[in-house]
Amino acid sequence: MTRWWTLALLAALIVAPAAAQGVNPDEAYQAGGQDGADVAATVYQDVLLLIPMRTLALTDEQLDRLSDLNAGLLAQATAFDELRVRLWADYQDDFDAVISATLTGGRVDGRAQRAVDNAVGQFSDARADLTQARADAARRFVAALSDDQQAMVQSPDAAAARQALVQRLGGFESVGEFVAAGLDALRDLMPDEYQMVAQGEAARMAAAMVGNDSPDLPAMTAEVLGIFAEVSTWTPPRYQEQRASLPAQINARLGFDAGAGAPVSWEDMLRLVSGGRTPAAIALVRGPAEGEAQ
Repeated sequence: MTRWWTLALLAALIVAPAAAQGVNPDEAYQAGGQDGADVAATVYQDVLLLIPMRTLALTDEQLDRLSDLNAGLLAQATAFDELRVRLWADYQDDFDAVISATLTGGRVDGRAQRAVDNAVGQFSDARADLTQARADAARRFVAALSDDQQAMVQSPDAAAARQALVQRLGGFESVGEFVAAGLDALRDLMPDEYQMVAQGEAARMAAAMVGNDSPDLPAMTAEVLGIFAEVSTWTPPRYQEQRASLPAQINARLGFDAGAGAPVSWEDMLRLVSGGRTPAAIALVRGPAEGEAQ
């Protein structure tokens, strides 16, 4: 294990607790003594959970199943956090020695390095187990849904394909936004400059959309070039008039949706089964028990 890879895993070990709960650190909830930011973060987390619950119209039996899965994951997340704390305490001297030697370029003591590698290995394995448990729990919960409900949920494969597409698009959430941003830059070029770069830019964008090895690459490149050619004839006022709707127009022309996909994303399902606020959200959906005040 390289020194810098060890440091990267050590950093993950330090910030693991919030991630173990499936919550971003800035969304972590602490009971009691909440300031305005804490309240806003809690409300935001509850909304993220309540929207898919309401969309799927979960039955009482399905809420019971969700509660059971969530309880198991939260227990595993707690055990993971306890392991993290224990590893840091048991191996802190070894961590300090390896970190100091790495940052200063000094020689790492072999015994300390082996101890750190062992601790980091335990942490990495436990983190992978927790990640797999989240995915397994989400799949089991989807299996408890009706056919109509399942049709509203994004599949893991579709989620992975979507994530890969967004990465190829440089973070843009839709093909239309990606191409429109390129058009903004192309319109700043002089005509001779545009002629020099248009073909290459169209090929680059098409490869990002469908992949370098796709048989659809030549056709997609031609489609993007067609959009370039059409938009290049627009006057500045017309371009400004069309700019807000341009991403949607491009999505429709190229056959891509705007990225919404299924109404309930796979990330929503992962959040439901692993969220620390899931029990509270379930209670809100159920409403007060008979005889309780509203």
